[in-house]
Parts: sequence; structure tokens; C-alpha cells
Amino acid sequence: MSDTTNAAAADANHEGATATVMPRADLSFVGLQASSSAEVLTAFAAQALAVGAVHPTYELALLERERAYPTGLPTVIPVAIPHADIEHAIESGLGIAMLAEPVDFGEMGGADSTVAARVAVLILVTEPHAQTEMLSQLIAVFQLDGWHETLSAATTAEELAATFAGLLASTAQ
Repeated sequence: MSDTTNAAAADANHEGATATVMPRADLSFVGLQASSSAEVLTAFAAQALAVGAVHPTYELALLERERAYPTGLPTVIPVAIPHADIEHAIESGLGIAMLAEPVDFGEMGGADSTVAARVAVLILVTEPHAQTEMLSQLIAVFQLDGWHETLSAATTAEELAATFAGLLASTAQ
């Protein structure tokens, strides 16, 4: 990415966190094969590093944060919303992983309980307040009727990101 593009992205990040934290095809997976939450997180981190969205410290920070503060949600269709502290991110965005098989994630706020997540949504933000705002928006998506079926129809990362963007937009109304 050029310095001009980076500057434009940084300016956009300051205009409105939830408006600019958008699903990214380059951070998304359709049918991700993983046998553990660590494998899901490692796939997200490796891809985010490959596209220049995070610092090399991101993977360890993501894994450590998930161990300390699990992100699995026992929604009707269980999900996980992993994230790390903002200093490890270079660019904002959401990565969506439609998991080939459910993967156990520790339950958010739960005492040693797990949820068999079918979807994981990685949150990358560069502004402190953006994470909380994004979590609220994601929970609204996960409460929509048919959201999982809608996402499951996507056959490419591009379709997945575009479909998720549409779901986010529908919760903003």
C-alpha cells in the first residue's frame, strides 16, 4: 500500500469507527478447516500479516488475549469474535471465517465453558473506542433472523465479505 493510501485509510479511520471497520475479503475464509480455536486464530493472524494489516506481534497478542478473555458467544448459531489490542493493528477491518466444522472457543464471561463456534469474526481496529462499537454491531448481526444461512450461501471470500457488509448495514437502520 502506498503512503497516500495509508494516509487516506488513517483519515477514514478517524471519521467514524463503525462506518470504516468493514468486512475484508483479504481477511476472510469460506469453509476454513480448523480443529482448534488456536488454529482459527493463527489462520486469521497469518493472513492479516500477509496483507500488511497487522504487526508481527499480532498473532501472539491474539492468542494470549483469547486465552485470558475468551470470545465465544452462545448465540443461536454460536460465534467467536476474536480481537487483540489496537497497538498490534495497522489497518482496520473485519475478517469472517465460515468454519467447515464447529470449533470450540472459550465462552465470553464463562467459567471454563466452551461454545462450538460455526463462525468467527476477527475484529481489527486502530482506535480504542472502535472495538466496543464494533462488538455491539456484531451482536446485532448475530441476532438477525437467517444471518447464518445468508452467509452460508457465499462461495468466495469476496461474496462473504460483501454479504456480511450487507448484514451490518441492515443493523444500522
